[in-house]
Amino acid sequence: MTAAKDILNFGVIQRKSNKDSVTPHKISVVLLVREFCLLKAKARTDQLLKFEDGSLFSVEPQHRRDFNMLVLRLIQCPDLELYDLKAILTSGKYNLLSAHIQNFEKKLLEVDQKGVGSILDLMLSLGRLMVEPSHMVPPIVHKSSIIGLYIRRIMILFDKLSFSQVVAIYQNFKLYYAKSLVKQTAVVDPVDEITKSANDMEFSLCDETPEPPPKEIPIKELASLVGDSAGIDGGANPERVCWSRRQAELFIAQQASLMQTNEMAALSPPELQERIRELLRANPEYAEAHYLGYLNCLRVKEFCGAIDSLFHCFDRNSLIPDSKVNNQDEKSRGFRYGALNLAVLHAQFGHKKEALCALKEAIMMAHEANDNVCLQHALAWLYKLSDENKEILMERSISKSSDLSLSYLTSLGIQSFAQYAGVTGGKPALVFDLLMKSDVLNCQHSMIDLMTNSYAQKAALWCLYGKSEMSSLSSQLLLHLNTSNPTQGVQSYNGEGTCQAICNVANMLTEEGDYNLASFVLLKARERFPHEPVSHAWIFCEQILSFTKAMHHSKWQEAENAVERLAAIDKWESQLRKAELCVAMGDYPGAATHVHNVLDYCRQRAEAECICPALRVRALILAAELQCCCAVATSAPAGSISLLTTALALAQLHYLDYLAALVSLHLANLQLQMGLPSQALKLINQSLNIILSHGGNYDQGRALLLYAKCKVAAAVGQATDMRKDILCEAIDMLNKAKMSFEKIESNCRVKDVLYLQGLLCNELGDVAERNRCALEFRQLDEQYPTKIPTMLLTHL
Repeated sequence: MTAAKDILNFGVIQRKSNKDSVTPHKISVVLLVREFCLLKAKARTDQLLKFEDGSLFSVEPQHRRDFNMLVLRLIQCPDLELYDLKAILTSGKYNLLSAHIQNFEKKLLEVDQKGVGSILDLMLSLGRLMVEPSHMVPPIVHKSSIIGLYIRRIMILFDKLSFSQVVAIYQNFKLYYAKSLVKQTAVVDPVDEITKSANDMEFSLCDETPEPPPKEIPIKELASLVGDSAGIDGGANPERVCWSRRQAELFIAQQASLMQTNEMAALSPPELQERIRELLRANPEYAEAHYLGYLNCLRVKEFCGAIDSLFHCFDRNSLIPDSKVNNQDEKSRGFRYGALNLAVLHAQFGHKKEALCALKEAIMMAHEANDNVCLQHALAWLYKLSDENKEILMERSISKSSDLSLSYLTSLGIQSFAQYAGVTGGKPALVFDLLMKSDVLNCQHSMIDLMTNSYAQKAALWCLYGKSEMSSLSSQLLLHLNTSNPTQGVQSYNGEGTCQAICNVANMLTEEGDYNLASFVLLKARERFPHEPVSHAWIFCEQILSFTKAMHHSKWQEAENAVERLAAIDKWESQLRKAELCVAMGDYPGAATHVHNVLDYCRQRAEAECICPALRVRALILAAELQCCCAVATSAPAGSISLLTTALALAQLHYLDYLAALVSLHLANLQLQMGLPSQALKLINQSLNIILSHGGNYDQGRALLLYAKCKVAAAVGQATDMRKDILCEAIDMLNKAKMSFEKIESNCRVKDVLYLQGLLCNELGDVAERNRCALEFRQLDEQYPTKIPTMLLTHL
């Protein structure tokens, strides 16, 4: 979505702008400003003013602040009816002077009764507000302020009017004022609607700013202000909503930015679509409104709406009636960027062939026009969509983008190249060196989205390499990163990288057995990232959490439901989890089918699609475990050893240290079954530190349980005292394994530990401890019965 917006911005498009006009709402706003300025001028000389009843008041800072924020809102929102404006003034939301409101209502009545001359007098008095009375006293309204610019714009528009047009404006004002009198007794106070709107879309942005660029206005304040005004008109009376060009430009810029930087702060898709319809009713040929509709449709994966909005956008962009430059050149620009955006659209929906066709058309037209910027954007999508020569395409993209000073594309290309190197066996040191170069560019050019993506990518790479603590650290650094950017009006960045970091934390909590905390973290992710495609990350983690918890609780139906839901997000991860479930349930033929499907896919598509090698290693481990389950308990199948050695070689080739350690544990388990406990102990000693440092509680418990079994088996034939010491050490180790299994609520594996503890205590003659283990085993078995009482002989 980010790239798509950038592509549109590169297409410089001339369009026929809608001229502003003087409306009754604008007259009311400048009249409100003038009355406050008169009070302020009196306060400068008298300091204290009196109400009509004789009580004193002064123009306090909170009065000025609230008045300024109110005027900012009125400037940005579409034109309001007078009864809505009065309801806002009297709602109590803004701390306004009662004398100010009274004077304002009197002047409205005066303008209505005195005719055209009152409007002429009003416009004449506005100029005096910005004239300095003396060199020592500053003007009441600074001409370069937001209010000053607004007043100057109204004065310029009014000066261009003929007398007949001024009369027409006065007639419109009379109707405007009369309508407020008619509805004053029956109108529902819109403050409740305002409050409800603010609660429903807190921090939402819309509408317009005056001449200064939007980045000079604090986004948080704009959000609360303009979000309120959006709830006044609603959809019941769309004909009374009047959008000016500047209002529409600000609204579109803010909403497009929020959809990328903080989607929760943007209007919801239905509300935003209604605002877009209002924009198009006021400005039918406004192409950018259609483009905002296109971005909005992408949020909810609506293909028909997205492609229809995109076509409408570029159809209008191709119409340039008043361009001073070469029309053909501008049309060509619109066509090539239209084709490029069409490629992006198809890529978003996974239509690779259609995306490549549109991309080739954009490349051809960019070559004809010698548009290097368009070519680099096309190349960035080409290496993403292509199955061949990815490395060469990335290198060319990075080099050419750097020459053209396209910092965003350069940094994005470096990150893509680092990801490609990570999954194809590149050295970790070189991969992280690439990301460091991207970090330098991101800091130099304040590219917050790529900065957060870099942290998220580091977390993913550390997780791939098996360093879960480093992965957690990178995620925590991202979540504690100050991503506000006052110069661009961004209070806090909430993009895809942030969502991934939250999901990483949730995964860590799941591995530790803190299921409630993991659910709470994912709930926050659900609230902050409600729409696709970013929402896929937390949906994936939710299903992994449900599956893991159900597996440890031996609730096979719940685990199967989680796997089915997971298939909608990641087909092959779902297949692998199904195989794990089938192994746990004893459905070995079903497990073999799923494992072979994953292995076949990895062999056929690994190079073309840069599939993560961890998927294949995990599938090989599961296939080996499946063969062990099917074999006789006293023998280890040769096929399992072959599969595990293949997995170990693949893990070492791609620097997957944690998976390599897990493979070593499985090999040690096979050696134990073959009667080689001493060799098994050597393998365990090589990998135990990695498992205990970076593994979850389940893997730690399995490693300690296997270590205890190997220690006991290796102690056969030892002297009695030495064997007793070894058995005591094994029991202590089993206590630690039991704590790990209890933390993740894996009752089946807790029973394994208790069973072995009972046997060892019986050999040591510790009857009381043996009976305690037996009682605890029996209670667990009655509460959580399983088909197989223990998996000590076959499972790791």
